[in-house]
Amino acid sequence: MGSNHEKVRQGERILLFVLSDYVCKELKQTYGAHWWEDGVLDILYDDQKRDLPLSGDWGTLVDALDMAACLRLFDLHWRNIFSRKLSIDHRTWAKELMGVRNKLAHLGSKDFSDDDAWRALDTMSRLCDQIDPESAEEIRAILREFRYGSSDGSMDSTVSVSATIQTPANTSGILQSVPASSLPSWRDVIKPHPDVAAGRYKNAEFAADLAQVARGEGSFEYRDPVEFFARTYVTEGMAGLLMQALRRIGGRDGEPVIQLKTAFGGGKTHSMLALYHMLRGTVSLSKIPAVAPVLARAQLSSLPKANVAVLVGTSIDPTKVQRPPHIPGIMIHTLWGEMAAQLAASAGNPKLYDYVKEADKKGVSPGSEALKNLFDAAGPCLVLMDELVAYAKKIYGVEGLPAGSFDNFISFIQEVTEAARASKNSLVVASIPESEIEIGGTAGKMALDSIAHTFGRMEAIWKPVTANEGFEVVRRRLFLDCEDTDGRDRVCEAFSEMYHSNQDAFPVEVREVAYRERMISCYPIHPEVFDRLYEDWATLEHFQRTRGVLRLMAAVIHELWMGSDAGLLIMPGSVPMDIPSVRDELTRYLPDGWNALVDSEVDGKKAVPYKRDQENPRLGKFLAARRVARTIMLGSAPSVRAQSVRGIESARISLGVVQPGENISVFKDALSTLETSLSYLYTNPSRSRYWYDTRPTLRKTVTDRASQIADADVVREIETRLRKCKKEFPFAGLHICPASSLDVPDEQAARLVLLRPMETHTVNKADSAAMTAAVDVLNNRGSNTPRIYRNMLLFVAADAGLMNDLQQDVRLYLAWQSIQNDRESLNLDAAQNRETESSLRAAHDTVDAHLREAYCWLLIPYVDKTVDVKTVQWEMPRIGGDESIVTKAAKKVRTDEAVISRWAPMLLKMELDSLLWASSDHLPVKTLWEQLCTYCYLPRLASEEVLMQAIREGVNSDQYFALAAGFDGTRYIDLKLNCSVSHVDKSALLVKMAVAQKQLAEDAAKRQAEMDSAASDREHTAAPYGGNGQGDITGGAFCSADTAHGSVADGTSPYGRPMPAASAPAPAKKRRFFLSAALDTTRINRDVQNYVEEIIRHLTSEDGTRVTISLEVEAESDTGFSTQTIRTVSENARTLGAKDAGFEE
Repeated sequence: MGSNHEKVRQGERILLFVLSDYVCKELKQTYGAHWWEDGVLDILYDDQKRDLPLSGDWGTLVDALDMAACLRLFDLHWRNIFSRKLSIDHRTWAKELMGVRNKLAHLGSKDFSDDDAWRALDTMSRLCDQIDPESAEEIRAILREFRYGSSDGSMDSTVSVSATIQTPANTSGILQSVPASSLPSWRDVIKPHPDVAAGRYKNAEFAADLAQVARGEGSFEYRDPVEFFARTYVTEGMAGLLMQALRRIGGRDGEPVIQLKTAFGGGKTHSMLALYHMLRGTVSLSKIPAVAPVLARAQLSSLPKANVAVLVGTSIDPTKVQRPPHIPGIMIHTLWGEMAAQLAASAGNPKLYDYVKEADKKGVSPGSEALKNLFDAAGPCLVLMDELVAYAKKIYGVEGLPAGSFDNFISFIQEVTEAARASKNSLVVASIPESEIEIGGTAGKMALDSIAHTFGRMEAIWKPVTANEGFEVVRRRLFLDCEDTDGRDRVCEAFSEMYHSNQDAFPVEVREVAYRERMISCYPIHPEVFDRLYEDWATLEHFQRTRGVLRLMAAVIHELWMGSDAGLLIMPGSVPMDIPSVRDELTRYLPDGWNALVDSEVDGKKAVPYKRDQENPRLGKFLAARRVARTIMLGSAPSVRAQSVRGIESARISLGVVQPGENISVFKDALSTLETSLSYLYTNPSRSRYWYDTRPTLRKTVTDRASQIADADVVREIETRLRKCKKEFPFAGLHICPASSLDVPDEQAARLVLLRPMETHTVNKADSAAMTAAVDVLNNRGSNTPRIYRNMLLFVAADAGLMNDLQQDVRLYLAWQSIQNDRESLNLDAAQNRETESSLRAAHDTVDAHLREAYCWLLIPYVDKTVDVKTVQWEMPRIGGDESIVTKAAKKVRTDEAVISRWAPMLLKMELDSLLWASSDHLPVKTLWEQLCTYCYLPRLASEEVLMQAIREGVNSDQYFALAAGFDGTRYIDLKLNCSVSHVDKSALLVKMAVAQKQLAEDAAKRQAEMDSAASDREHTAAPYGGNGQGDITGGAFCSADTAHGSVADGTSPYGRPMPAASAPAPAKKRRFFLSAALDTTRINRDVQNYVEEIIRHLTSEDGTRVTISLEVEAESDTGFSTQTIRTVSENARTLGAKDAGFEE
């Protein structure tokens, strides 16, 4: 690279070639043929025109003007000529360049400083940009080469910024040795952008201003198309936006109206700048290679050029009338007037303004037809509209403004979208905010609603930056391309292996391949930095997402680069918060008090973590305490979320600090040390999350008190909570923390026993305290009485490990309770009282939750009768969930049928057949129930009613067993089979089905013989009365009883005397019943129910009765049924299976 003054001379030569031709053309246009004499010679002083010719051809005269003469003529003719073409800034730049020219002419042995040379070239490019954009690009190429060593921009930079250039950074909190000697530091793999490394960036440079760029102002990286695209990562959303714009401007099928909608700092203005630079036609495609893939997707061979209008609401004053320099003689009042004037200037045709001239004067929207004609005349054209809500707020509710009313503004928005759609190849792009900060107040909300509704009628919505793409945007803006991809990949692979080897120490997702890919894409910034900033800090009201991340990370990277950071990655623990520029960038989003907290509790030589590192060489070697404190601080963004989810998880603290080659335990020890040392470090009751707060913590007091609480107090608190449990079905009883087996009654109903807190169970440990207690209760009731009904008991015990944790939680709860009780003596302030109450509630909830978790072992005694009917074995399933202990146990026993609440008669029969009545034809119900309650090899029923219901269902069938009231030694009394039984007496007998069927068959045969005999007698004596003499004994459901119709089987009367022979024909029995009745059509359900209850039920109760019920419906309509009714009724009749249904004429 040559000396600085040579670069300035090179830029001056380019500017002179453009400026001399421009000045002469304007003078000739104003003065005509005598432009040289009148506009040059007569204006300049004698010493200023001493070397100028008196006349000559055009080329001679133009070449005769040097830079000094051009700048003087530009200034002298400003009022009458150039002020009508250019903004006042151009005159300022010309005056500044006069000083540069004088310094260059009298330089001597001195040289321009870097800053002076940059400013001179930058001013030249700004002045030249409105006159000849192509020449301005040549000057900008010199600027890029001057700063970055390459005319292609910073991403091809050959300039390296060394730490020795600047004042040495504060390295007390920066790693000075590489954690793993086999791996390279990030500084050896990738270099920051030169501006970032050297600290030349300004925070404002990360906030793009479309209006400034349109005026030729603002930072170089936004004004220069080449540098802009070199630093811009074209996201998928931006690529889609650019492609649509290219196709629209290129006369294809692109969207005519596009709305950009995203959060504050989300890339709306940046996307508009991309459109602005791409379509103005001031730079060739070869200089902006990032656009080439988009152009290919748009199926275009070259970049189309558009006339551009930029309307930025914050830069336009609706109370003032504007006088555009490029269209003399007119005054702009409105937004549509400003748009038309810019398009006219871009197209070089002042008459384009006439399309809206009258509407602009009157402050009335010109209508979509006029705007469509303007677009077509200026086409292709691009209209960029930013900060519309901000502009709308200025005019909302204000009358008499030159800019017109709010309603006219809304009408213009609607008309411009309609005009763009109707035009040939014009495009309107507008940004609509999502953030409450940008919307601001009632007026902003109403303005946004109106604008969004208007745009919502016909726009395509694009969201330029997604969350994942934000990482690449930041990396691209802050770093050059990676120089050592192999070193980068080795570092990321080492991190991934570390996460795999220590799975308990890090979050689950970091072991995935996708996370390693994230590390590569985010390199050299660890993904956890982005996660904390985008997930936690982005919830803060004023944090500007990508813009806020850029501001912070630019300061961090500069400090780490200048301090020769030796870390493998830039991690949360690497952020040097003792540096004011870094600390202030974080705390600017937080309430007052955080600066002091960072200085005392997080970072810096006066901070506690620094002192702990100094006191303990094991921690100090890795800066462990400071790095842990920084990581917690980065995860401590205050938010509106509940206290219980604030802060950062302990696994993420490890993720934010540990690097390959470092010992994880060192950082865990550092965390423990800080937890007991810091006054503003908070943790949740489970000590799984940590965060800072500006309120001092009571943790140390609580911890001290917790350590002094007696074990008996802890047990008492647990038992008190357990006693609040209520019994639930299918348990008939609940016994909580019985002191001995005597406290558990020996009864015939399923009971659940919650064992005491000290009677815990450990997996695979048969002699645990819980098992010992359960066996004692199962076998005994008191010290001298054996338990009888053992099959009615189940137990729930606590897990030994979880009980230890629970006891610690209870100690903390009791400690917080003591703090609350002693709040007056402790003189707690309001904030501390609130903290105590919330912490007490949280501790209370934690104890309840962990109590439910701890009681997780369900102990179920059983006997495997195929192995040994005398040995009780135990099933020990684990019960989990957030429900109460009893609820969990109840669900588990019902699901596993450890307690049966409904028993099928088939299962009952199987138990009877397998063992219970193997030696007898019947079994008393009472004996059966007692056996079920006693023996653990039998099913465990919830209650006696479960058995009774199974018996009733079984007797109502001919498949299982019969029921008898008693047995007289030869036959069963009141034997029932396949009969409905409403009540089962415990004294009744269950009878084997084969035995019952045999007795019932004998009884039926005997009755049949009697009936046949009676029928024979009627044939001789009562034939004239029509009896057929046939008995009706069905083979269906039947029951047997000792008496029937007042007589017994031997033909005697109920009183034992012989029955006299019939002296007259016996009347024929009534064997058929019929009924036909009309029903009330308004109360059909009631009438049918009455007939069922009062008539049909009695008929079906008779043995051997066959009942047939049919439904007849007749309906007539004088006017005829509708088609809908006919279709519905016919379809429903078919669906219900009606045999004969239809409509007739």
